Amino acid sequence: MASTVAGRRKLDFIEKDVPLSGFTTWNIGGPARYFCQPKSLTQLREAVNFAEELDIETILMGNGSNILISDDGFNGLAIRLGAGFGDLEATGDTIKASAGTPLYKLADTANKAGSCCFNFLTGIPGTVGGGLVMNAGAFGSEISDYLTELTYLGPEGELHDVTTKEVGFNYRSSPFQDCSDKILLEATFKLDRDADQPDMSEILELRREKFPYSKPSAGSVFKNPTDIDMTAGELLDKVGAKGFSVGDAAVSHQHANFILNKGHATAKNIRKAIDILRNRVYKEFGVTLVTEIVVI
Repeated sequence: MASTVAGRRKLDFIEKDVPLSGFTTWNIGGPARYFCQPKSLTQLREAVNFAEELDIETILMGNGSNILISDDGFNGLAIRLGAGFGDLEATGDTIKASAGTPLYKLADTANKAGSCCFNFLTGIPGTVGGGLVMNAGAFGSEISDYLTELTYLGPEGELHDVTTKEVGFNYRSSPFQDCSDKILLEATFKLDRDADQPDMSEILELRREKFPYSKPSAGSVFKNPTDIDMTAGELLDKVGAKGFSVGDAAVSHQHANFILNKGHATAKNIRKAIDILRNRVYKEFGVTLVTEIVVI
């Protein structure tokens, strides 16, 4: 069944004026003009066509773990891939994972198949699609290290299969970051059975010791600079970032590269804190920190 919006078709699985705060790990974000969680490729194509008919922007939210949504919301269509995009299959030395698959499931499945190569993803609250868009990594590994090919939906609704070499990944970035017209659907990974990584439980314990989990956050706010032998967290620590706050947006006392939502933080609070901290580091070290999070 379908209704109309301003003379155009409206699909029943597309909702209107949905607050996005409940779909981000920061618990921050105003309403999306339209929002949907497509359960199939057909619904996803219909949603993309719907946005094109209305001439509005689209954003892919993933698990909302690396994104800051404006307090005013998003005047377009926010898409969060639903349960139909969570397939995962291990065959021999290969794992195929749909974009909506949680990263911890990828690591767990690899372990059951005899490889610890994805253990570094343990504790990262994202999806395979979001992990690839940001080229998620930790403990010296990145998700693209084991990627062989992926499938994405193009702007005309066509499917594209490409290899890792055709895409090109960099530190905490990929060509898909600024391409809302290319939607990642599935990835194929090669299992490295010679990988030497700590157990998932050990990595989870290391994360709990190092990173704050008591309050909502989006993980590391800034990327580590590549032209200096110090991490973003170390630079921020040296300029007294820990405990600094703007409203309810507060830098963790445990890790200086985490900004926590203490209860009622706004996107405006977060952005002001980011600007102040970036300026502090630049004045002290001449280094311009680049955000790892995506600001909408």
